[in-house]
Amino acid sequence: MARSDLLPEYSGWQALDATCQEKSKGVSFCGPAPVRAIKEGDTQVDYDVCYFFAAINAKCHVWIHKADDTLKPAFGGTKYTGNNISTKSVGSERCEDITQNYKYPEGSLQEKKVLDKAYRNMKELETTSSMSSTQFIFFPTALEEPVNLFIHFQSSSLQLGQDMTLSIEVFNHTDREKATHLVVGIQALHYNGVPIAQLWKEEFHFNLHSNSVNNLKVSVPYTWFGKELGENHLLRLTAVLRDEDSSFMYLAQEEISISDSPLTIEFPENVVQYEPSRARISLQNPLMEPLEQCVVAVTGRGLIYRHRNYRLGSVQAKSTQELEIPFTPTRAGPRRLTARLTCLQLHNLKSYRTTNIAAA
Repeated sequence: MARSDLLPEYSGWQALDATCQEKSKGVSFCGPAPVRAIKEGDTQVDYDVCYFFAAINAKCHVWIHKADDTLKPAFGGTKYTGNNISTKSVGSERCEDITQNYKYPEGSLQEKKVLDKAYRNMKELETTSSMSSTQFIFFPTALEEPVNLFIHFQSSSLQLGQDMTLSIEVFNHTDREKATHLVVGIQALHYNGVPIAQLWKEEFHFNLHSNSVNNLKVSVPYTWFGKELGENHLLRLTAVLRDEDSSFMYLAQEEISISDSPLTIEFPENVVQYEPSRARISLQNPLMEPLEQCVVAVTGRGLIYRHRNYRLGSVQAKSTQELEIPFTPTRAGPRRLTARLTCLQLHNLKSYRTTNIAAA
């Protein structure tokens, strides 16, 4: 966009959130905000650059809610926001990383200068705003992280039906032996990160030798967590380590998406507009039990009319069932067929395939 209301350098790409949860000057909208202003920390620029800047550069403090209703800070890697900003690439299905358009590299000198500038802008806003009209909420700040212990997850990609193997590395950077208590857990998540259920938890007690690394290998059977994955197949791994001497707590978290779909779609080599054709959908059951009440929903604008549901019934364990989809394409060019599987054990598993339709 050309921003005639701003300086010339703020023209170009603009960020806009049409479903914003914050109110800007009494109205629920956010932007358009110049991407250049977001990257440079010019939070005073219209419109709502400060909201985008905060979302991209926020630092999280994690607090453990204890049984006695007190809060205790947990140290460790807590950079959960602004790690990857991506969009669909123009003209292809590729995911394009555009993080560098919105922020400088983490830990760089440019990033530090931008954060300092944004902080000064915030302090100026506080001093010029009336406290009667603007309310600022302050939260307690966590202590500076002591460089004593450190936790690191190593987890391989996970497929449906596969047991989970975790490798948890615990580092002791001190010259003293440490008595530690480690709690590791797995949660199923909604798409927005809200937990659905605690699927598994285990506790470990061990001593860490000075300046050493302890590597724990844990195997979690699929049967322990598979039935409560939720429709997004998203898991959160959490490890909390307590130093028994100082009572300091350290945190590591990682999220795993089980994204491999058991559905595959195949098209004939040459598909022509208005000529009848067939696509083949294969459903491979990755589990050690039958998939019950399977329904495959198929859609494809310009390929098939409306959407269709195909009831497959049961698909036996570790077996493959194929389905042929007749269709007559009405539009030329690249067209996508999407298939979605729903059954008792699995929900909302999608697969898609794009083919090029030759003009009649």
